Amino acid sequence: MDEPKLVVIHKFFNPTDAQIAKSLLADAGILSFILDENASYSIGTAIVLGGYRLAVADSNLSEAQEILNNFKELNSDFQEEEIRCPKCNSSLTSNKTPFSLLTILGLIFSSIFIMLTNSSPRYHCKRCKYKWNENKRT
Repeated sequence: MDEPKLVVIHKFFNPTDAQIAKSLLADAGILSFILDENASYSIGTAIVLGGYRLAVADSNLSEAQEILNNFKELNSDFQEEEIRCPKCNSSLTSNKTPFSLLTILGLIFSSIFIMLTNSSPRYHCKRCKYKWNENKRT
């Protein structure tokens, strides 16, 4: 006998909606999983990973889809969260963070500057303008 394969039946960008759907399936006796759930708790990671993906065994696919479709019809708060292209209305979209080389270099240099300027207490004399580190005083 072949092992069942997991099939993604829905993607959510709200973790609460994903948990509600998982609970609905559990009430019907269908085991389901939220894929990448732990990784998605980092800020912005859920969108990069494609949302919270709800998966069931392929043998339970039609029954699980029917349960979620019935719930969607009865509950107007449960919304399809599908991102579409504003120009061509395609659902084949992805979310890539537009980091440029200039942005990355700026982050690196600003981090280095902060580390160097705040590494230890610095003092200066207002009278003679002498500057010193308290830790390196002889």
